[in-house]
Amino acid sequence: MQVSFPYPDVPPLSIEEKNLLGVFEARTRTPLAETEVLVRQALATPIGSRPLREIARGAGRILVVVDDVSRPTPVHAILPPVLQELSAAGEEESRIEFLLALGTHRFMTGAEIAAKLGSDIAGRFPVHNHDWKDPAACALMGTTLNGVEVWMNKKVVAADLVIGIGLIMPIDVCGFTGGGKILVPGVCGKVTNDEMHWYRISEPDENVIGKRDNRVRAAIDEMARKAGLGFVVNVIMSPAYGVLHVVAGDMVEAHRQGCEVSRDVYSVRIPREADIVVADSHPFDIDFWQANKALDQAGLAVRKGGALILVTPCPEGFSMAHRELAHLGYPPIAEITRMVDAGAIQSKVVAVHMAQVSKVARERATVILVTKGISPEALRGAGLEHAANPQEALAKAFAIAGANARVAVLRGASQMLPIIG
Repeated sequence: MQVSFPYPDVPPLSIEEKNLLGVFEARTRTPLAETEVLVRQALATPIGSRPLREIARGAGRILVVVDDVSRPTPVHAILPPVLQELSAAGEEESRIEFLLALGTHRFMTGAEIAAKLGSDIAGRFPVHNHDWKDPAACALMGTTLNGVEVWMNKKVVAADLVIGIGLIMPIDVCGFTGGGKILVPGVCGKVTNDEMHWYRISEPDENVIGKRDNRVRAAIDEMARKAGLGFVVNVIMSPAYGVLHVVAGDMVEAHRQGCEVSRDVYSVRIPREADIVVADSHPFDIDFWQANKALDQAGLAVRKGGALILVTPCPEGFSMAHRELAHLGYPPIAEITRMVDAGAIQSKVVAVHMAQVSKVARERATVILVTKGISPEALRGAGLEHAANPQEALAKAFAIAGANARVAVLRGASQMLPIIG
């Protein structure tokens, strides 16, 4: 069988039928309406909240926080109905600003902002990159019940109404994206970001993966609520066909309903663990920091001692924002924890990313990357293998897993929740 990839410069892969366990991807679904129509419907029937136009009426400064270039969310199609609601509330455009939820990602460029928001909106409103590295950019908004300080971008602190716009999909760190995650880690300070992520390091996978309510999400909800997230608009997307469903309203109740839809959309049944898994990370492929989303999900489908091939371009290498990964690499999780305790790793966010990769590459399977964005030497130094093309990678995988190994191909693995058995 010939397997193609969503990258024009990557040649197809030939797999013998006798070795093929199957080709798996999220089910094809056709949107019931255009994105703007779905957004209007969600705004007209908010979940756990009064309508946005009622909440916004009389609010002074309004801040709209949107996810960044690393997410495929079509914010440009979501914003017009949201802005119409604010206009219906009597809010003047001069009171509205936008903040990009970068987390610890790099700043977005002007061209990226125009593509994300739409050139008209990007030109009409003030748009700000969140700078998590600048302590002066954040202010303390309080402390959680567990004693974690909630440092938030000062634009959030100054706003009378904060609206979050993002995507709900499965993710290893907290079960699902979306909801309060637009603020935490989207636009919070380093301390808050570190502690939120660090909850995951000791949490068993079965308590988080595919589950909306878990210890990490509870921390996110508490911090985002304390920061004043007043309304969310979250979309669930088909990897191939765009926005399928939209929820709007309360940051917890709307998100919880959205997660149920997301679980149904992204769950993929795989009959058993494969000896070899071949996956691509599209569209999360700007760097390995994002491509790791596919590695997390593909790691659920490979047997212990097997091989995992990840095809991803990573034009920005491991991460432009976290260049220390090139020398830190992906040691065993116990070593990562020791390095954090000793101060050798300054960011717990980085440490959790390292642990996510290590969980697959050190404890599960040999990971082979097909990428032009990271050199073979850099990959080997980080504890990962390299192959020039998918066919070469498969030959290496068979040498590891055996000539009779069964191969599972996961298309769009970053937007998938594998269910084994």
